[in-house]
Amino acid sequence: MPRLIILLALLVGVLYSLHLLVKDYQALSAGSRLLRMLFKRDTSSQIYTKPAVRWKRILRYDPIQCGRYFYCELGAQPANNEVRQGFIYMLKLKPSEENKSAHSIFQEAYETGKIYPKDCRMKYPMCIFDESFLFDMVKYLLRHPKLQLD
Repeated sequence: MPRLIILLALLVGVLYSLHLLVKDYQALSAGSRLLRMLFKRDTSSQIYTKPAVRWKRILRYDPIQCGRYFYCELGAQPANNEVRQGFIYMLKLKPSEENKSAHSIFQEAYETGKIYPKDCRMKYPMCIFDESFLFDMVKYLLRHPKLQLD
């Protein structure tokens, strides 16, 4: 019974870190859609919020390295759809000072996947989920935004 409780607690942490990634992805993609829609309009009166990813917070809720494994697998596979491209784009944004060290950890995971595509599982063995489960969870959270925590 204690093992089940520990496993459930780890699962909640993984889901929460994926939830944070998805929320930041949605904030970035919604902002870019809004800018495209307003492209021909006067945007000088619009309030602009610099897009940001909460890397430090995501890392804090990633005790078994599934977020890092997710980014390693993003690097290992072709960016053949908009969702994958969006999560990769998140790495290209300049992190705040507070998020720099956590950002570099996710950047390193992505680069590991690019250089050594078959080594992601070996590099992040603590993640008990496979890549397809993580990507399915991300897709599920994107399709069901009302289910997300905040």
